[in-house]
Amino acid sequence: MTDTKVLIVDDEPENIRYLRFILEENGFQQIRSAGNGEEGWEILQEFIPGLLVLDLRMPKKSGIHLFNQIKQNWKFKSIPTIILTGESEFLKHLEALRSFHEGREPDTEKPPEAIFEHFVAARPEAFLEKPIEPEAFMEAVRTVLSKP
Repeated sequence: MTDTKVLIVDDEPENIRYLRFILEENGFQQIRSAGNGEEGWEILQEFIPGLLVLDLRMPKKSGIHLFNQIKQNWKFKSIPTIILTGESEFLKHLEALRSFHEGREPDTEKPPEAIFEHFVAARPEAFLEKPIEPEAFMEAVRTVLSKP
């Protein structure tokens, strides 16, 4: 498991350092990072990871957009993904906008993961809300990487 390549895509350098530290402390060595979705897509072209850790709200290309782009591409769609967000309110806002355009009442009482699933082409293997606890993060990593 620790020989798995990992790509972290997050616009906050502190988050990248934190996640990298947790992974390195648990034996992972092949870790790359990107500060936005466009950069993440570029890195994916040459460094195909066995695990993608993806923040949702980023400049240039959001995590939602990048996730959909990856899952719709035959070369990358099988990459297991852990979605991270500190943006529960952002997701609720997106749900309200979508509901408005669809002419229905928004259901913002759903958990963020359920709201997120309205905007994506596939379901992520794991979904964690920030702030991320090291134990919860590594539990998600182990669970995702142990799936066949």
